[in-house]
Amino acid sequence: MTSEPEYRIGDLAREAGVSPRTLRYYEELGLLVPSGHTDGGERRYSAADKRYLNRIIECKELLGMNLEEIKDVVATMTRLEQLRELYRAEPDMGNDQVNSKRIEILEEALAERQRLLSRLDEKLARLTGLRDQVLGDAQRCEELLGQFRLPLGDAS
Repeated sequence: MTSEPEYRIGDLAREAGVSPRTLRYYEELGLLVPSGHTDGGERRYSAADKRYLNRIIECKELLGMNLEEIKDVVATMTRLEQLRELYRAEPDMGNDQVNSKRIEILEEALAERQRLLSRLDEKLARLTGLRDQVLGDAQRCEELLGQFRLPLGDAS
């Protein structure tokens, strides 16, 4: 179910902490498409668009993803939403044909989620490696500082 468009481009940009130009650029890339336009052609965004934009910003800022990676994540999330709707649209009847279709939907959803998890795990491993390196360097600095803080007569 799509929400009624309620945000103007400037309002959404301000709430998200980005510029209207960023939103237009995301639209050019196919990352974020407005839910509607006014008769005069002004973009209008829905609450769902706002949530989607927040997901894009999280991928960029929190996970350090580039726009191509974000585009892939967004495509995966869109497909998962479609699969969820398809699954819910299947009548809850115990016949084999319906069960077969639901199994097919669930198998695709699982594969998409596993692919997304794999990408996130790769990013997390790289972030963890960087964090461990910075932590090790900080500990080494503490050790070196400790050597300078020894009393002058205790250098053994």
